[in-house]
Amino acid sequence: MALAVVSLSLITLNVGLLDVSKKVLIFIFFSTLFVYNFIKFFPLVIEGKRKKIPISISLLSVSAGLTSFLLYFYLSLLAQIFVLLGATLVIFYGIPIFNKSSNWRNKKGWKIYLVVLSWLFLSVGVPLASNSIFQPTLFLKLTFIQGIFVFVAILPFEIRDLLSDDLRLSTIPQKFGISTTKKIGYLLLIIGFLFTFFQFYNQIPWIISTGFSFLILAFMLYWSSTKKSYYYTAFYVEGIPIIWCLSLYLITYF
Repeated sequence: MALAVVSLSLITLNVGLLDVSKKVLIFIFFSTLFVYNFIKFFPLVIEGKRKKIPISISLLSVSAGLTSFLLYFYLSLLAQIFVLLGATLVIFYGIPIFNKSSNWRNKKGWKIYLVVLSWLFLSVGVPLASNSIFQPTLFLKLTFIQGIFVFVAILPFEIRDLLSDDLRLSTIPQKFGISTTKKIGYLLLIIGFLFTFFQFYNQIPWIISTGFSFLILAFMLYWSSTKKSYYYTAFYVEGIPIIWCLSLYLITYF
């Protein structure tokens, strides 16, 4: 997942013809790694099941958290604000603050939007805010495109977990069924690609790589089911941003 978010960040920089310090990308990688482990393993800490967390994971998480904390102070003020916004979502997403028995992740219909926003703050907001001149229009355009991608990329996960998710989560497949969920995904990908085509018509590598990656995601969504293995989503679907990034750079420079 950390590599996927860094890949989306590199896409943001490529499209905006921007260059930032490598410290920014390192921060994005380690902060994503820390957040992922925090969300996954913090419930075990609350339940007093710390022994179930491998020592290697604990050390990796602490190291990632410390690295992110130190690099945070190298970011621009605006980038720091984006990070704080994302951190706020993560805290409310993973920790039951106002209600000891529930967090925002378990609120009806909120899960997918919280994940999308937290990704966008890192993959679009931080890279653009780390440049000397922040471009609001480019931010909105890339937020729309990457937002559609992340939203649709989450659908295979929700389809996979359809039988195990609490009905109170009110996920997209729970509300509309698998077939309609896939149609929603296809429609959003078409809208996202058309938007990319008309807004960035003079950036051919960006259009080609986006169309290619959106097509791969559409096929992955098509083959999604409740019977797919964990690695189908956690490896193949999450790996699409890496393919997107590599294809963009390969087409651009070769």
